[in-house]
Amino acid sequence: PVRYGKGSNVLGLLATMLVDGGPGLARPLRFAKRIVRNPMEFLRSLSVWKWSERAIILLVMQSKDNSLRLTRKRGWFRTKLTSEQGHGEPNPTYIQEANDAARTAAEIIGGNPMSAIHEVLFDTPTTAHLIGGAPIGSSPHTGVVDPYHRVYGHPTLHVVDGAAIGANLGVNPSLTITAMSERAMSGWPVAGQPDDRPHQGATYEPLTQITDLRSD
Repeated sequence: PVRYGKGSNVLGLLATMLVDGGPGLARPLRFAKRIVRNPMEFLRSLSVWKWSERAIILLVMQSKDNSLRLTRKRGWFRTKLTSEQGHGEPNPTYIQEANDAARTAAEIIGGNPMSAIHEVLFDTPTTAHLIGGAPIGSSPHTGVVDPYHRVYGHPTLHVVDGAAIGANLGVNPSLTITAMSERAMSGWPVAGQPDDRPHQGATYEPLTQITDLRSD
């Protein structure tokens, strides 16, 4: 479960009534049908008054081998960043188990289950963690950074956040990102000391954690 701080209500503008996807009637039509059947619930969903204090967000992740590809497209007057299906299985537009869990939780606490509005209007999924894009690789042909998180061709530039993760973890990536960052930083040379990391393109060698030699 996720909670937002008092006054952080703007995200509530993206929330609306929970509607399942799947075969059969199109999801937007199911949404319209539910509005007709539950008009008061729909009207309540429009209010963000004390939303952060009233809402409990259930973050659900899945471990399927799928991905998104971010691309830049040029228009007449501007360029925009858009997403499309990447490698692996098709990205699910919704996860039934997640919707079932939301309904169960809402029943227990006496609340209303909700979903992101663009999910029910456009049948598109929501992702909370954009990871990958600059993964670790053994060469510039297989990754963006080397095993020490140095960008190929730019060895003084490092990528140590979630962009360096090369696979769907299936769980919240925060601890993995922390561990990768600590490992990368432990190899940085102390100011004035030689850099013991192999040059880019060399065979990978584990490094002994560098001890800060500065005196107190």
